[in-house]
Amino acid sequence: MHHFQPDDMHLMKEFFGWLPFYALLFLYQIILEQYLGSQMKVALAAFMREIVLRVINIILILLFAFQYINFHSFVIYTVLMYLVPVSIFLLISLRTKAFSFSLNLRIFSKAEYIDIIRFSWYHFLLNMVIILMGCMDLLLIPFYDHNGFAAVAVYKVAIFLVVLMQLPSKALLPASFTVLAKAFAEKDMAKVRDLFVRSSINILIPSLGVAIILCCNLNNAVAVIKNGYGEIIPVFLILFIGRFVDMATGMNDQVLSIANYYKFNFYLSLILTLVLFFLIRFLVPHYGMFGAAWASTFTIVIFNIAKYTFVLKKLGLQPFSKSTLLVLLAGLPALAAGYFFPYLFDSARHVYVHSFIDAGLRTLVIAIVYVLMLLLLKPSKDLREYLSQIKKNKRLF
Repeated sequence: MHHFQPDDMHLMKEFFGWLPFYALLFLYQIILEQYLGSQMKVALAAFMREIVLRVINIILILLFAFQYINFHSFVIYTVLMYLVPVSIFLLISLRTKAFSFSLNLRIFSKAEYIDIIRFSWYHFLLNMVIILMGCMDLLLIPFYDHNGFAAVAVYKVAIFLVVLMQLPSKALLPASFTVLAKAFAEKDMAKVRDLFVRSSINILIPSLGVAIILCCNLNNAVAVIKNGYGEIIPVFLILFIGRFVDMATGMNDQVLSIANYYKFNFYLSLILTLVLFFLIRFLVPHYGMFGAAWASTFTIVIFNIAKYTFVLKKLGLQPFSKSTLLVLLAGLPALAAGYFFPYLFDSARHVYVHSFIDAGLRTLVIAIVYVLMLLLLKPSKDLREYLSQIKKNKRLF
């Protein structure tokens, strides 16, 4: 507790007791979600995680904003909302034939237990290090930035915008991973290469579109939030570099896991986590949240370059192709359309109405230009097949 700024200590003391309960709910959610994924119920799990939880969170924010609940209740309800996905996942799991609880410890042999522990231990450490790498900047800012939680508030909003950019990849990765794992199990390397490239392109297309929309609407976001949140824009743009490189390099993490190169991923991530800590420790006291953002981006870029090089050398898998350039080319006119689109409304008057209308029109222009460019360039094989099906069946689905 003593590492936090003096003005922030009372908040930590008030809510720290809820951390174990939150961790337990989060753990059950992950376990049940992974089980449903193994039963090919990926879409439902992703919907609950990316849509339902966010909707509940937004509702709680609005209730707090309009003073229907106080801050104490807001924090408690934010923890308790994880009861919703856990309960739904459990009910759905109980309806599947394979799901059951058992205390029969002899269901696996001793050798199988050893293999399971060895495999899971490295993956546990790997995921722990990767998650720590992803949130260490946010965790350490209140220690080393003299503004404490005030700096965290700005930084967290920038991270939230970055997470919005990552939603397409989070939705598509589980389904792609399942098919890719099956191809690896069947030792069909031709199919593995095809899936690896196709998944990279299919993830890049929506991710780039969302990224352009967010970048062109940053001024609207700041106009709505106000109250000293102007630094969101430069922090987001710095973080954007690292996260976009992470998405553009495809499913390297998943491939390393499937191909039993997870030890390399673990040791690499462990080393870079230590590098990230020392960068944050040095940069944040001098540059505040901007130092944290550059430290995070530098580490993520180096991490992905190393994974990309290793996967290319060991497995000959390359996420980039001519289609990658076509996607980026399709994004340039959309970016220009969103950036140069005139601000037709005065955000100083009726800020919420004008900013939301401007964001809506700007987003619509970006979407139209981007979709037209994708239809023209056709960078994805799956996109071309989808368009041919629409033409043939005269319907979207």
